[in-house]
Amino acid sequence: MHPALDTFLRTHHHAITTAEAASIGLNREVLRGLVQRGVLTRVARGAYVQTSVLTGAEHDDAKHRLRARALLRSRPEAWAASHQTAVLLWGLPLPQAPLARLHVCHTRPTGTSRRRETYSVHLCPRPAEFRQVDSLLVQPPAAALVGAALHTPRASAVAAIDAALHLELVTTTELDRALADAARVPRVEGARLAVALADGRSESPGESLLRLVLADLGFTAVPQYLVRDGEVVIARVDFYLPALGVVLEFDGRLKYAGGQGARALTSEKTREDRIRALGYGVGRVTWGDLRQPEAVRRCVLSAARLARPELLGHRPTAG
Repeated sequence: MHPALDTFLRTHHHAITTAEAASIGLNREVLRGLVQRGVLTRVARGAYVQTSVLTGAEHDDAKHRLRARALLRSRPEAWAASHQTAVLLWGLPLPQAPLARLHVCHTRPTGTSRRRETYSVHLCPRPAEFRQVDSLLVQPPAAALVGAALHTPRASAVAAIDAALHLELVTTTELDRALADAARVPRVEGARLAVALADGRSESPGESLLRLVLADLGFTAVPQYLVRDGEVVIARVDFYLPALGVVLEFDGRLKYAGGQGARALTSEKTREDRIRALGYGVGRVTWGDLRQPEAVRRCVLSAARLARPELLGHRPTAG
């Protein structure tokens, strides 16, 4: 690789524009050659990313952010990140959402909306408020979340809003204001529903998705429930289903990876044994279960059969 290009990519998030390439002595013909050799991947007219980094990214959200940086830097004054792209640049999750398409908007009330092969350009929002994230213009979190909720599955939008509330990036007042600004936008009812279902107590996308599955199955679940032994808190669990006396945990398995995994697993088992000794039934749900609601139902009911209401001080009922 050209030394100047290598240095530039390493110091500019592995993206480069035609104008930036010219500043280090690389013309359009050289860029075309780099694309043909697989060194660079063309994102859009005038925007490129380092191919090895793009293909090496493990998750679609990382690939989306990489491509977005190149596209936005190709029109630094004219476009801002919007909708799903803005949500991801704010560092928020969009699990189970299609992320192939980039979303930007005009920064001024001129121009038209248009749909290209790999990205969409939206009209300038009203009010036209933008923030800077890593030197890129980006919609404020509330507007981005409501915009994303117009174009993504309900569960994806709720998980993103949950995370924003949990991280205190947005308030419910800001979300309500963003919904009011989008009152005449098609599909706004879906965004209203996503905001209504959001709960900042959920601490991960998996917990957000599980909460929605439980609600769809008809179970009432309390997030981040404190399990007490008398006056002593022995655990904070992901969910408690009071009607069944069931504690439910989302198991993403990441915490068991690496050299500390065995000790973490042993500690978790000891914790669960203490919870069971108090009379709770305990169940674990994995990412795979989230795609099969009936598997979640079976997990809950299996845990309910192991609950001991006489120790809990109340009699759980079937749910």
